[in-house]
Amino acid sequence: MTSKYLKVSHPASNVWQITLTSPPDNRLTPELLSEFSQALDQVELEWRKVGGGKFNPKEREKYEGKGAGALIITSDNEKFFSNGLDWERSLKIKNFFEEIFDPLTWRLLTFPLLTIAAINGHAFAGGMILALSCDYRIITSGKGFLCMNELQFGSPLPNSFNALLSKRIPNPQHHRNTLLARRWTQKELSQIGLVDEVVDSDKVISRAVEVGKRDGGKVAAGAWGAIKRGAYHQVLDYSQSYRKLNLPPQEEQEFFDRVGKSQSKAKL
Repeated sequence: MTSKYLKVSHPASNVWQITLTSPPDNRLTPELLSEFSQALDQVELEWRKVGGGKFNPKEREKYEGKGAGALIITSDNEKFFSNGLDWERSLKIKNFFEEIFDPLTWRLLTFPLLTIAAINGHAFAGGMILALSCDYRIITSGKGFLCMNELQFGSPLPNSFNALLSKRIPNPQHHRNTLLARRWTQKELSQIGLVDEVVDSDKVISRAVEVGKRDGGKVAAGAWGAIKRGAYHQVLDYSQSYRKLNLPPQEEQEFFDRVGKSQSKAKL
Protein backbone atom coordinates (compact mmCIF):
# COMPACT_ATOMS: atom_id res chain seq x y z
CA MET A 1 0.00 0.00 0.00
CA THR A 2 1.32 3.42 -1.01
CA SER A 3 -0.68 6.56 -0.32
CA LYS A 4 -0.01 10.28 -0.22
CA TYR A 5 1.57 10.46 3.21
CA LEU A 6 2.94 6.97 3.90
CA LYS A 7 3.56 3.51 2.54
CA VAL A 8 3.11 0.04 3.98
CA SER A 9 5.65 -2.66 3.16
CA HIS A 10 6.54 -6.18 4.29
CA PRO A 11 10.35 -6.35 4.74
CA ALA A 12 10.37 -9.85 6.27
CA SER A 13 8.05 -12.71 7.09
CA ASN A 14 5.64 -11.55 9.83
CA VAL A 15 7.27 -8.10 9.92
CA TRP A 16 5.44 -5.08 8.52
CA GLN A 17 6.64 -1.52 8.06
CA ILE A 18 4.87 1.84 7.89
CA THR A 19 7.07 4.55 6.40
CA LEU A 20 6.12 8.21 6.70
CA THR A 21 6.59 9.92 3.33
CA SER A 22 5.27 13.45 3.92
CA PRO A 23 7.90 16.08 3.06
CA PRO A 24 9.50 18.21 4.23
CA ASP A 25 9.38 16.91 7.82
CA ASN A 26 6.52 14.41 8.27
CA ARG A 27 4.12 16.75 10.05
CA LEU A 28 1.32 14.80 11.73
CA THR A 29 -1.61 16.44 9.98
CA PRO A 30 -5.19 15.14 10.16
CA GLU A 31 -4.77 13.70 6.67
CA LEU A 32 -1.61 11.79 7.59
CA LEU A 33 -3.17 10.55 10.83
CA SER A 34 -6.18 9.26 8.90
CA GLU A 35 -3.97 7.32 6.49
CA PHE A 36 -1.92 6.03 9.43
CA SER A 37 -5.06 4.64 11.08
CA GLN A 38 -6.05 2.88 7.85
CA ALA A 39 -2.54 1.46 7.54
CA LEU A 40 -2.69 0.03 11.08
CA ASP A 41 -5.96 -1.69 10.20
CA GLN A 42 -4.38 -3.13 7.06
CA VAL A 43 -1.38 -4.48 8.97
CA GLU A 44 -3.50 -6.05 11.69
CA LEU A 45 -5.78 -7.64 9.11
CA GLU A 46 -2.83 -9.17 7.24
CA TRP A 47 -1.32 -10.40 10.52
CA ARG A 48 -4.57 -12.09 11.53
CA LYS A 49 -4.78 -13.76 8.13
CA VAL A 50 -1.45 -15.50 8.78
CA GLY A 51 -2.38 -16.85 12.20
CA GLY A 52 -1.77 -13.81 14.37
CA GLY A 53 -3.98 -13.60 17.43
CA LYS A 54 -5.38 -17.12 17.18
CA PHE A 55 -5.78 -18.30 20.77
CA ASN A 56 -5.38 -22.00 19.96
CA PRO A 57 -1.67 -22.73 19.31
CA LYS A 58 -2.61 -25.62 17.03
CA GLU A 59 -4.34 -23.10 14.77
CA ARG A 60 -1.19 -20.97 14.62
CA GLU A 61 0.95 -23.98 13.72
CA LYS A 62 -0.72 -24.08 10.30
CA TYR A 63 1.07 -20.87 9.28
CA GLU A 64 4.72 -20.34 8.39
CA GLY A 65 5.31 -17.64 10.99
CA LYS A 66 3.04 -19.31 13.58
CA GLY A 67 1.26 -16.01 14.20
CA ALA A 68 4.35 -13.91 14.96
CA GLY A 69 3.96 -10.21 14.25
CA ALA A 70 5.99 -7.01 14.43
CA LEU A 71 5.43 -3.54 13.02
CA ILE A 72 8.16 -0.99 12.30
CA ILE A 73 7.37 2.74 12.18
CA THR A 74 9.95 4.83 10.34
CA SER A 75 10.51 7.68 7.88
CA ASP A 76 11.94 8.12 4.40
CA ASN A 77 13.34 11.51 5.47
CA GLU A 78 17.06 11.75 6.23
CA LYS A 79 16.57 14.54 8.77
CA PHE A 80 13.18 13.99 10.45
CA PHE A 81 11.39 10.97 11.82
CA SER A 82 8.59 13.48 12.47
CA ASN A 83 8.68 17.17 13.34
CA GLY A 84 5.37 16.91 15.19
CA LEU A 85 2.06 18.59 14.49
CA ASP A 86 0.94 21.46 12.34
CA TRP A 87 0.42 23.39 15.57
CA GLU A 88 -1.42 26.44 14.23
CA ARG A 89 -3.78 24.27 12.24
CA SER A 90 -4.46 21.97 15.18
CA LEU A 91 -5.53 24.97 17.28
CA LYS A 92 -8.32 25.66 14.79
CA ILE A 93 -9.83 22.17 15.10
CA LYS A 94 -12.15 21.62 18.04
CA ASN A 95 -11.03 18.72 20.27
CA PHE A 96 -8.17 17.97 17.88
CA PHE A 97 -6.26 15.84 20.37
CA GLU A 98 -9.17 14.00 21.98
CA GLU A 99 -10.84 13.15 18.67
CA ILE A 100 -8.11 13.12 15.99
CA PHE A 101 -4.58 12.75 17.36
CA ASP A 102 -5.12 10.71 20.53
CA PRO A 103 -7.18 7.93 18.90
CA LEU A 104 -4.28 7.22 16.53
CA THR A 105 -1.59 7.19 19.22
CA TRP A 106 -3.81 5.11 21.51
CA ARG A 107 -4.30 2.61 18.69
CA LEU A 108 -0.54 2.42 18.21
CA LEU A 109 0.18 2.31 21.95
CA THR A 110 -2.13 -0.72 22.31
CA PHE A 111 -1.43 -2.38 18.95
CA PRO A 112 -1.53 -6.20 19.17
CA LEU A 113 1.72 -6.61 17.24
CA LEU A 114 5.14 -5.78 18.64
CA THR A 115 5.87 -2.18 17.59
CA ILE A 116 9.31 -0.75 16.89
CA ALA A 117 10.10 2.90 16.21
CA ALA A 118 13.06 3.03 13.81
CA ILE A 119 13.99 6.64 14.53
CA ASN A 120 16.15 7.67 11.59
CA GLY A 121 15.91 11.43 12.22
CA HIS A 122 14.76 14.02 14.73
CA ALA A 123 11.49 13.39 16.59
CA PHE A 124 10.03 16.56 18.09
CA ALA A 125 6.84 17.14 20.10
CA GLY A 126 4.09 14.95 18.57
CA GLY A 127 6.81 13.09 16.70
CA MET A 128 8.43 12.15 19.98
CA ILE A 129 5.03 11.04 21.31
CA LEU A 130 4.64 8.86 18.21
CA ALA A 131 7.98 7.18 18.93
CA LEU A 132 7.15 6.78 22.62
CA SER A 133 3.90 5.04 21.68
CA CYS A 134 5.92 2.10 20.32
CA ASP A 135 7.21 -0.85 22.34
CA TYR A 136 10.84 -0.55 21.21
CA ARG A 137 12.89 2.42 20.02
CA ILE A 138 15.99 2.11 17.86
CA ILE A 139 17.65 5.41 16.93
CA THR A 140 20.25 6.53 14.43
CA SER A 141 23.70 7.61 15.58
CA GLY A 142 23.42 10.48 13.06
CA LYS A 143 20.78 13.24 13.23
CA GLY A 144 18.39 12.09 15.91
CA PHE A 145 17.33 14.35 18.78
CA LEU A 146 14.18 13.65 20.79
CA CYS A 147 12.59 16.79 22.19
CA MET A 148 9.27 17.98 23.58
CA ASN A 149 9.69 21.56 22.40
CA GLU A 150 6.19 22.91 23.13
CA LEU A 151 7.62 25.27 25.76
CA GLN A 152 9.58 27.06 23.05
CA PHE A 153 6.50 28.03 21.05
CA GLY A 154 4.19 28.65 23.99
CA SER A 155 1.97 25.60 23.96
CA PRO A 156 0.72 23.57 26.93
CA LEU A 157 1.09 19.82 26.64
CA PRO A 158 -2.12 17.96 25.76
CA ASN A 159 -3.54 15.80 28.52
CA SER A 160 -2.58 12.56 26.77
CA PHE A 161 1.02 13.76 26.27
CA ASN A 162 1.38 14.42 29.99
CA ALA A 163 0.10 10.97 30.89
CA LEU A 164 2.37 9.17 28.44
CA LEU A 165 5.47 11.18 29.39
CA SER A 166 4.86 10.47 33.08
CA LYS A 167 4.65 6.77 32.26
CA ARG A 168 7.69 6.64 30.02
CA ILE A 169 9.92 8.98 32.07
CA PRO A 170 9.44 8.16 35.78
CA ASN A 171 12.69 9.82 36.89
CA PRO A 172 11.72 13.30 38.21
CA GLN A 173 14.82 15.09 36.89
CA HIS A 174 14.57 13.53 33.45
CA HIS A 175 10.85 14.27 33.32
CA ARG A 176 11.42 17.91 34.33
CA ASN A 177 14.16 18.37 31.76
CA THR A 178 11.95 16.88 29.07
CA LEU A 179 9.18 19.36 29.89
CA LEU A 180 11.81 22.12 29.76
CA ALA A 181 12.39 21.21 26.10
CA ARG A 182 15.74 19.48 26.48
CA ARG A 183 17.06 18.07 23.22
CA TRP A 184 18.02 14.59 24.28
CA THR A 185 21.00 13.15 22.41
CA GLN A 186 21.22 9.52 21.43
CA LYS A 187 23.74 8.75 24.18
CA GLU A 188 21.53 10.40 26.79
CA LEU A 189 18.42 8.66 25.50
CA SER A 190 20.15 5.32 25.83
CA GLN A 191 21.37 6.13 29.34
CA ILE A 192 17.91 7.10 30.62
CA GLY A 193 16.18 4.19 28.88
CA LEU A 194 14.08 6.10 26.35
CA VAL A 195 15.67 4.20 23.47
CA ASP A 196 16.74 0.58 23.37
CA GLU A 197 19.59 0.84 20.88
CA VAL A 198 21.70 3.39 19.01
CA VAL A 199 22.95 2.09 15.66
CA ASP A 200 24.63 3.45 12.56
CA SER A 201 22.36 5.47 10.30
CA ASP A 202 22.31 2.86 7.55
CA LYS A 203 21.39 0.07 9.97
CA VAL A 204 18.35 1.54 11.78
CA ILE A 205 15.71 -0.22 9.73
CA SER A 206 17.62 -3.47 9.24
CA ARG A 207 18.17 -3.68 13.00
CA ALA A 208 14.48 -3.02 13.59
CA VAL A 209 13.66 -5.91 11.25
CA GLU A 210 16.03 -8.16 13.21
CA VAL A 211 14.32 -7.24 16.50
CA GLY A 212 10.90 -7.80 14.94
CA LYS A 213 11.90 -11.25 13.71
CA ARG A 214 13.50 -12.06 17.07
CA ASP A 215 10.63 -11.00 19.35
CA GLY A 216 7.54 -10.98 17.13
CA GLY A 217 6.63 -14.52 18.14
CA LYS A 218 5.94 -13.39 21.71
CA VAL A 219 2.67 -11.72 20.66
CA ALA A 220 1.30 -14.56 18.53
CA ALA A 221 -1.45 -15.60 20.96
CA GLY A 222 -3.14 -12.21 20.68
CA ALA A 223 -3.01 -10.86 24.23
CA TRP A 224 -0.41 -8.12 23.74
CA GLY A 225 -2.90 -5.39 22.83
CA ALA A 226 -5.10 -6.16 25.84
CA ILE A 227 -2.09 -6.23 28.16
CA LYS A 228 -1.05 -2.78 26.97
CA ARG A 229 -4.56 -1.40 27.34
CA GLY A 230 -4.35 -2.31 31.00
CA ALA A 231 -0.86 -0.90 31.39
CA TYR A 232 -1.57 2.41 29.67
CA HIS A 233 -5.23 3.06 30.47
CA GLN A 234 -4.27 6.31 32.20
CA VAL A 235 -3.27 7.81 28.83
CA LEU A 236 -6.76 7.26 27.48
CA ASP A 237 -8.36 8.42 30.73
CA TYR A 238 -6.40 11.69 30.58
CA SER A 239 -7.33 12.20 26.95
CA GLN A 240 -11.02 11.62 27.48
CA SER A 241 -11.13 13.99 30.48
CA TYR A 242 -11.33 16.90 28.01
CA ARG A 243 -9.57 18.96 30.65
CA LYS A 244 -9.20 22.57 29.52
CA LEU A 245 -5.73 23.70 28.45
CA ASN A 246 -4.77 27.37 28.52
CA LEU A 247 -2.57 29.11 25.98
CA PRO A 248 -0.35 31.95 27.34
CA PRO A 249 -2.94 34.73 26.63
CA GLN A 250 -5.52 32.79 28.65
CA GLU A 251 -3.03 32.26 31.47
CA GLU A 252 -2.39 36.00 31.53
CA GLN A 253 -6.10 36.81 31.54
CA GLU A 254 -6.79 34.40 34.38
CA PHE A 255 -3.98 35.94 36.41
CA PHE A 256 -5.26 39.50 36.07
CA ASP A 257 -8.83 38.38 36.64
CA ARG A 258 -7.62 36.97 39.94
CA VAL A 259 -5.43 39.85 41.18
CA GLY A 260 -7.65 42.62 39.84
CA LYS A 261 -7.65 44.57 36.62
CA SER A 262 -6.14 47.58 38.34
CA GLN A 263 -2.94 45.65 38.89
CA SER A 264 -2.49 45.18 35.15
CA LYS A 265 -2.26 48.98 34.77
CA ALA A 266 -0.15 49.66 37.84
CA LYS A 267 3.36 50.94 37.37
CA LEU A 268 6.14 48.79 38.73
